[in-house]
Amino acid sequence: MSPSIHITILYFASARDATGIRMESKEVPKDTSIQELLTNLSIIYPKIKSILNIIQVSVNYKVVKLNTNLKYGDEVALLPPISGG
Repeated sequence: MSPSIHITILYFASARDATGIRMESKEVPKDTSIQELLTNLSIIYPKIKSILNIIQVSVNYKVVKLNTNLKYGDEVALLPPISGG
């Protein structure tokens, strides 16, 4: 059994609507990627699948790529798309 890490997930805008929650804490396997986390979340919250291609993901206040691995204590935020004007 691989060691697990504790993370916090924050849901904003459409992600909050899809999950029905603002925040949750989770234990995930060590070295879980953002992509793996999103896949897991889409199983738990099927409505989130429809927005995965438009949201941005940040870890500890920095927008990250899907292949980024999570570390213990990371704060993951699922954000609406950011547009300039």
